[in-house]
Amino acid sequence: MIQRIPDRFSDSFSNVVTVALGEYTMIFVSGLVGYPPDGPVMVTAEPFEEEAKLCMVNVENALKKVGATLKDVVRITTYLIDAERDYPTWSKVRRATFQGSLPASSTVGIKSLLVNARMEIDTVAMIKTASKTKTGTNKNKNKKKTRG
Repeated sequence: MIQRIPDRFSDSFSNVVTVALGEYTMIFVSGLVGYPPDGPVMVTAEPFEEEAKLCMVNVENALKKVGATLKDVVRITTYLIDAERDYPTWSKVRRATFQGSLPASSTVGIKSLLVNARMEIDTVAMIKTASKTKTGTNKNKNKKKTRG
């Protein structure tokens, strides 16, 4: 089953998409930037460290919409417009944000981003799929099979 959570600032993409894969659900969070959580979608944070922290707040808020946390993140791709200058700060924020649960990560230097952003992050997370029964047991499991 696929669930799409719309973006509240744009009708041209989903903010979060979940894909149930049996026992687990994969979560894909669209690229987020460091705008204030209540909008508008314009990055004004200074210095860069504040922008990076706001970006992670937005990722955390998106994950909460589908019952996930930062500890469920398995992969991130970060885009920086000045990777040489900003990567050390981003590395520090990433370490502090994920603490003992560091995801697989790639950082890519690019020419520009929208809305005055200096960074954008795509996120993939994984959670256990909510079960439909309280105990998760099959009542017929212990019955003997008979013919006839």
